[in-house]
Amino acid sequence: MKKNGYEHFGEMSFNKQKMRERLPYPIYLKWKNAIRNEEDLDQETADAIAHAMKEWAIENGATHYCHWFQPLNGLTAKKHDAFLDRTDRQEAIYRFSGKELVKGESDGSSFPSGGMRSTFEARGYTYWDATANSFIIDRILYIPTIFVSYNGDKLDKKAPLIESMNLLSKYGSKVVNLFEKAEYTYRMKPKVGLEQEFFLIDESLYNRRSDLKSCGRTLIGANAPKGQEMEDHYFGAIPRRVMDFYEDLNEKLWALGIYAKTEHNEVAPGQYEVVVLFENANISIDYNQLVMSLLKSVARKHQLVCLLHEKPFAGINGSGKHNNYSLATNYGLNVFDPGDDPANNTLFLLFMTAMIEAIDEYAPLLRVASSGPSNDYRLGGLEAPPAIVSMYLGADMEAILKDIAIEEYKYKEPKAGAIKINSLGYTPRDTSDRNRTSPFAFTGNKFEFRMVGSSISCADTNMIINTALGHGLKKMYDFLAPFEDTDQLELKAREYMKEIIVKHSRILYNKDNYSEAWVKEAEKRGLPNFRTYLEAIETLKDEKIMEIFEEYGIFSKNEAHALYEIALESIVNYHSLETRALLTMLSKDVEPAVISEIKELMPVVKELQNAGVKKRMEDLNILLEELMDRHEKLKMDYNEALELSLEDKAKRMQEISEDFTNIRKIADELELMVSRKNWTLPTYEDIFTALE
Repeated sequence: MKKNGYEHFGEMSFNKQKMRERLPYPIYLKWKNAIRNEEDLDQETADAIAHAMKEWAIENGATHYCHWFQPLNGLTAKKHDAFLDRTDRQEAIYRFSGKELVKGESDGSSFPSGGMRSTFEARGYTYWDATANSFIIDRILYIPTIFVSYNGDKLDKKAPLIESMNLLSKYGSKVVNLFEKAEYTYRMKPKVGLEQEFFLIDESLYNRRSDLKSCGRTLIGANAPKGQEMEDHYFGAIPRRVMDFYEDLNEKLWALGIYAKTEHNEVAPGQYEVVVLFENANISIDYNQLVMSLLKSVARKHQLVCLLHEKPFAGINGSGKHNNYSLATNYGLNVFDPGDDPANNTLFLLFMTAMIEAIDEYAPLLRVASSGPSNDYRLGGLEAPPAIVSMYLGADMEAILKDIAIEEYKYKEPKAGAIKINSLGYTPRDTSDRNRTSPFAFTGNKFEFRMVGSSISCADTNMIINTALGHGLKKMYDFLAPFEDTDQLELKAREYMKEIIVKHSRILYNKDNYSEAWVKEAEKRGLPNFRTYLEAIETLKDEKIMEIFEEYGIFSKNEAHALYEIALESIVNYHSLETRALLTMLSKDVEPAVISEIKELMPVVKELQNAGVKKRMEDLNILLEELMDRHEKLKMDYNEALELSLEDKAKRMQEISEDFTNIRKIADELELMVSRKNWTLPTYEDIFTALE
C-alpha cells in the first residue's frame, strides 16, 4: 500500500520536528543554538541526541548506522556499523553514544586526495553535520558528515561548502544590516533548488551494450530513424512504465522528507526530469545525492536503468542539472527579490551587482566546478549553454543597471501590459522573457546556473558562488560601513554599484548564447572559453584567482593543488575506461558482425554475379579494413600514453578520446549496412522505442 498521505511525509527522516518531540527542551535548544553557530555541542547534549536518534531509528527498523560523506570524487561513501554491542557480561545490547554520533573513522588514503595522503597515512575522520537531517534507508541510519584527514585536510566536498556558507552569511548579514533596521539579520543562507535530468532505458537492452555498462554512454551508434526532431516527447504523456517508476521514487523521497515537486518528459526520447524544492545549500546537495542514488535503485526495480551521463546518445539532447540559487536572511528576506520598485530597491541592487562581479571574476572556476570530462560532450551542444560563462538579467534589469552606470541614460519603467485569455480576462504579462541559452540567468527572484552536468555534484559550484559572492560583499561592506547617514549611504551605494557595473558589464549578454556570433563577441570582450575540462582546470594553478579561498579558509594551497591533481586523475581514468571499452566493442561486437555479413555475401556474389551486391561487399570490406587499422592504432596510442607522467598522460588521453570520432563514423556507417541478424548490439532505434 502506497504511503503518500502528508502524515507520512518525512517519516524516515530524523528532522527538526522529531528532535523537538523526542529531546528534552534544554537539549533541543542547545542543538538549535549550535547550528546557528552560537555555541558548541557539549558531550551531554551529544549523548542525549544520540540516544533519541538511536531509539527512533530502532523503532523504524534500523539495525545499523553509517557516517555518510561526499569524498572528492563527487560520489558518496559510507560504512555500516551495527547498533548491536555486548555488555561486560557478554549480553547483547543496542548502544550508540554521542561520541559515535559526532565522530567516526574511515580509511583516509583510499579516497581521492591529490597527494595529500600517502597510502600508509590511513586515518580519515568523519564529523557530524548537525545542520542536516539523519535518515533511514534499507534499515540503515544515515548520518550526514564531513570528511577530513588526520591532519585536518579537507577530503570531501561538504567541508569547503559549509565554510563558504559561513563566509557568505557573515558578510551578507553585515550588508543587510546597513540598510534594514526593522529586523536584525544574524544569519543568511544560500537556498538552492536543483533540477535533475536523466535517461531511462530498458534494462535488457542496457545489459547487451558494454559501453553503457562501463561508461554510461554509447561510444558507437548510428542515429535512429526517429530521434527528437518530431518534438513530441517534451512535456508529453509519461509512459505507464515510467509513471510506475515515478510513483515508487516519489514514495521513497516522500518518506525521506524530500520535496520532489515536478516531474516531466524532457526533450530527448527516454529523457526525464525531477525537480526538488529549495533547501539550504548543503541540504539541497545532500538531497540531490540521494535523488541520484534512488533514481538508479528504483529504476532497477522496474527493469529499467537510469543513465546520469551528460551525453549518453549522440545526435540528441544530453542531460544537465540546473542550479537555482537565492539568498535569504534568518527572517525570510530574499535579497534577490526585486520587489515592486526594483529601480529604487538599493539592497536588491547591491546584491545583484555583487553577483555580477562574482560571476565575472570567477567564471573560470565555475566552468571547472560545473564539469568533469563527461560534461565536455554536452557543453556547447544545442541543448546546453556553451562553455563561455555569461549572465542574462532581462531587458528591464539591464536598463536599471544602465541607469546607475550612465548618467545620461534615464530608466523608464516598462509597461508590462496584459494578455487576454478567454474566460480569465486580462492576465499580467511579465516584464521580460527568459533566455534558456544563458548559462547564468536571473529568473525573477533567483539565479539559474545551467552548465552543471547531470552526474556532477553541485557542492563545488555553490562553494564557488558563495565564496566569490561573500568576498565581494566583504569589500562592499568595508566601503559602505563608515557612512552612517542614510542619504550619504544611499549615495555611496550608487557610487559603488556604478564602479562594479562599468568594470564587469562584459559578462552581461541577453541574446542567443548558442550562436557563433556570441563566441566571436565573447572573445572580443576577453571572456574565457575553455573548450575542454582539461583546459579549464589550469585555472586551479592560478594563484591570483585562488587566493580568496586560502584567505577565508575554504581550502589551503595544498588542498587547491590536490584538486588539480584529482582533476587530472579523473581525466585519465575516464578516458582510459572509454578507450578500453571501445577497444573491447570493436573486437567483440563490431568487427565480428561485419565479418559475418561479408561471409554471408560472398557466396551470393559468386552465384548471382550481382554488381550491387558485389559493391556492397567491397564497401564493407574497405570500411572494415580502415576500422581495423584505426583499431590497432588506438591500441598502440593507449599503451604508449600509459607510460607518461600524470599531466602528460591526461593531455594524451584527451587527444586519444577526440580520435574516437573517426572510429565512430566508420562504425556507425557499418551499422547501417549490416543486417539486424549480424548486428547484435541494441541500436538507438531499439533503445528509444522500448519504453513507448
